[in-house]
Amino acid sequence: MEMRRVSKKSRMIFIALILFAVCIILIPQMLRIYYKNRIKVSDATVGYFYSNMGRFMIPVENGNFFIIDTGCESSYIFNDRLKIKPKILGRNYLINLKEKRVLLSQRIDTFQIGNMLINNNDFILIKSEKTTYKNDTNIVGQIGMDILSQKYCYFDMKNQTITFSDKKITQTEPPFFEFFYELPNVPEADININGNIFEDVLFDTGLNSFLGLLECDRGKLNAQSFLEESTAYGFFGNQYSISWEQFDSLTVEGISFSPPVVSYGHKRRLLGMSFATSWSSFLIDPFEKKIEFYL
Repeated sequence: MEMRRVSKKSRMIFIALILFAVCIILIPQMLRIYYKNRIKVSDATVGYFYSNMGRFMIPVENGNFFIIDTGCESSYIFNDRLKIKPKILGRNYLINLKEKRVLLSQRIDTFQIGNMLINNNDFILIKSEKTTYKNDTNIVGQIGMDILSQKYCYFDMKNQTITFSDKKITQTEPPFFEFFYELPNVPEADININGNIFEDVLFDTGLNSFLGLLECDRGKLNAQSFLEESTAYGFFGNQYSISWEQFDSLTVEGISFSPPVVSYGHKRRLLGMSFATSWSSFLIDPFEKKIEFYL
């Protein structure tokens, strides 16, 4: 039988094709491992202040600010206001079934907020006119739990700072209250309020009142006075009607707060900013899935 000899050039082409195929398969996997293990948020302490909207706000350059929202899973950049040209590592489209929206998410190589460096994090780029902040021209984005849960995140009300650290910031006294949650992204748990168990309460610094409840929860807490009805706005500017009630005091997990304001008509049950700022500090511990509150 006659054997056909393969030329050296053909062998080299064959080997090159094999190596090319291996690279096509392995290099994306190696990059995914590299970026997965890469430190995303640097250890840092950043200052904040309370806005007239009752929000945590971190100042950035040119008098602009980022909102801190523990009730939001993702972080946003308003690309019509923040004129940046970051290195884009990848793009992805997210489908928000609740809001019936398709959002563009971009993985940004390096981004700085205050003295905090954020590497390899996904930000949703959106125009401010499509959000509830369309008239607040100095707000250029929002930091959500995707960033807040990458390290221990300590909010110090006295010094008005937020510290991101690989090491847990320990206190001399144990936490007065611990909020345990199960979901991987947003802090949500069942809470005892005035002896009633309210399920799936979200700790949400995007809410400027003490407590936000569903319409069907009305009457469970026995309010002392009715304040007013008003219109609330979701992140994407969607409107819904809420009403406000004033209480002399409320007990949350046996701890008394006075005088809280509760709003009804929300889409979810929420513990808001007035609850958060009732404490001297609180710590988000994403590793044990809990938030520790200190007096």
